Amino acid sequence: MMDSSSEQAPKTEPASYLSTAINILTSPSEAFNELIQRPSKLFPLGLIIISTALVMFWYFSIVDFDWFIDDSLAGANLTEEELEASRELMGSMSQNTFKMAGVIGGAASILFIYLIQSGYLSMVSALNGDRFKFGHWFSLVLWAGLPSLLSVVGMAVNIVLSPNGQLSTYDLNPLTLANLGMQSDIGSLTTVMNSLDLTMIWTVTLIVMAYKQWLGASTGKAMAVVLTPYLLIFGILAYFAFT
Repeated sequence: MMDSSSEQAPKTEPASYLSTAINILTSPSEAFNELIQRPSKLFPLGLIIISTALVMFWYFSIVDFDWFIDDSLAGANLTEEELEASRELMGSMSQNTFKMAGVIGGAASILFIYLIQSGYLSMVSALNGDRFKFGHWFSLVLWAGLPSLLSVVGMAVNIVLSPNGQLSTYDLNPLTLANLGMQSDIGSLTTVMNSLDLTMIWTVTLIVMAYKQWLGASTGKAMAVVLTPYLLIFGILAYFAFT
């Protein structure tokens, strides 16, 4: 059951999207109270997807395409024949093909992750009999994802600082754990370090805080609910890394 304090959250005047965005970063509890009353979605979704699409379009516009193919295949565990065949296959596709794949694939993967997160939280709410439905959780996940814009800014800076176009996709985001110094000789752990960045940790922290505030839950319960899927994923990766 939901704590009575979240049922009786004080009604407030509608906040502008800009105010909510600022509050997500500086005063999350105010933003969470706004989202209880008005769970908006289009503004944060559009901001994140459009900015990410633009930076990926820019990246694939300036990258040295021949160098990019060699760099992409450098870490692949392929025989010389397989390597040459892969190089020919990638070389047969135009740079515009990779550009559109980067833009569309990036946007689709972001939306997919947000839908999975929201679906999981709404399922937990349904099982617990909470009043929050998918729309509230989807709104929360989108707004909590705004810190990812810092990664987009970091990518843009790295593109500017690479005028020769020789910038690896692994080095594009300066805020990944790998680029912040967390390296590993184990392939699966390297994948994790290249995939996780500081803004993702910030986003998950915001979702934990919102779950606690909305449902009057303890910090432990909020962390357990929100972090369980991530711990399962990392546990599986760790299992394959060390076996």
